[in-house]
This record gives sequence, C-alpha cells and structure tokens, in this order.
Amino acid sequence: MLVISWVTVPQTAVHATTQPVTVYLHGHNGNRHSMLALMAAAKRQKQATPALVMTVSAAGQVTCYGQLTAHTPRPLVQVVFLDRHELDYHRLRRWLYNVLATLNSRYGVRQVNLVAHSLGNTAVLFYLLRWGNDAHLPQVAKWVSIAGNFDGIAGMHLQPQHNHLNANGRPHLLAPAFRQAMLWRDRFPAVAILNIYGNLADGSASDGRILNASSRALGFLVAGRAASYTERRFSGPAAQHSRLRENPQVATAANDFLWPASVRSN
Repeated sequence: MLVISWVTVPQTAVHATTQPVTVYLHGHNGNRHSMLALMAAAKRQKQATPALVMTVSAAGQVTCYGQLTAHTPRPLVQVVFLDRHELDYHRLRRWLYNVLATLNSRYGVRQVNLVAHSLGNTAVLFYLLRWGNDAHLPQVAKWVSIAGNFDGIAGMHLQPQHNHLNANGRPHLLAPAFRQAMLWRDRFPAVAILNIYGNLADGSASDGRILNASSRALGFLVAGRAASYTERRFSGPAAQHSRLRENPQVATAANDFLWPASVRSN
C-alpha cells in the first residue's frame, strides 16, 4: 500500500502573510501548462502575481519553486500533481492538505482561494469535508470550481449514460463518492463558491466529458452550508471540458468573483 507523507503544521510561522493566496489545481492527466491561461488572465486583468509552483509527488512530498513574501501582490500558486492519473479522493485530498499545510508553515499563509478544474475539484471537495474547519490550516475563503465531476462520470460511475437533477437539486442517480460526500456534508465550511460548467448545446447536457447534472450536484451538497453558491453555465464549442480552462469568458468570470473590487486593465 502506498504511504502518503504528511506535513506537520506548526502553531506559528516566521513570515506571516495576511492576504489571501489563490491556488490553482489541474485535473486528471493535467500538467504544469493546464492552468496557465487562467493564471495569465488573473495577472492581466487583476494585477495578480504568479509567485510559486508547488509540485506534489505520489508520496505526498511538496517541493516549492519561486518566491512568496508578505508583500507579494495578489499571489498566485500553481499546484502540479506529479502523478497525473491518480483518481482516489483520499490521496488527492491528502496531497492538497500537504500543499496548504506547507503554505501555512513555510510562508505563514492564513487564507486561500482555490481554483480547480475537473478532478482537481474532487481534491477540493473532500479536503473541505475533512479539514475545512481546521483552525491550524489556511482557511478557504473562495472556491472556483470549473467542470467539476461531483456525481461521477457517465459510463464510469453511473449507468445509464444520462442523469438529471430532481426538483430539489439532488441527482437522480448517485455515484459512490457522492454518497460518501453526502454523509459528511454537515462538515462543509462557510466557503463562497462559483461553480462553472460547460454545455456543448448538442443535446448531450454535458461538456463532452462531464454531465451537467454531475457538475451541478455540488449545489445540493453545500446548500445551507456554503457562505454563498453561484452557478455559471457556458455554452457552445468553447465550453468543452478541457477548453473551459482556455475560455476567456470563464477566466473573466473567475477573476471577477475572486477580486470583485478591482478594475481590469485594458
């Protein structure tokens, strides 16, 4: 059995930074290029600063590249999982734990925003359900979910190929991981959420990979628990699962949610 390394969180950090740090997580089979378009848009539109790249090995070891100080304006952190094919949410959430614990212990980070694509949102969800209220870790203020697969992937976790939300927002068919999340949802912290999903407008009710019902199932999980919850649907070819990361409108929506008071540069 693979042993996941854990990072110990000290009670105090030497160089505390009081501003939120925005952390970007790629999805299944992603790499160091996956979230760059979103980060570039944040830099261009909101004067944010790419500060760190944090790689996580299959054993959970975190390595940091770059510089983050208390004076870095609107710092951005890119997370790269070196095992790009991991699907188990237990490992994914532990890797994210190690990332946030490292930000706390090494850089004094107290608050973060999370931006995730596809399976990266599974890491976020199950991290929040387990450690979202842990006062020794950075508190998550905002979460931008892009193309999340919260209630499984058609053809893998659900049969038949289609699913829908009932009138109360609960998915008609429940994948095993979603059932588990429902058992823990009382633990969900007061996080503000923007849930972005794509619809190809071809009758599939999907982004070509994830059913809209699976992406939107997050709303049922966090109802009455999240600080706020907003859904944004993008339609057409540019709303395809992987292309959502490159879609300028998606980037603008994410950035305006993360930094609503700032003015975008021309």
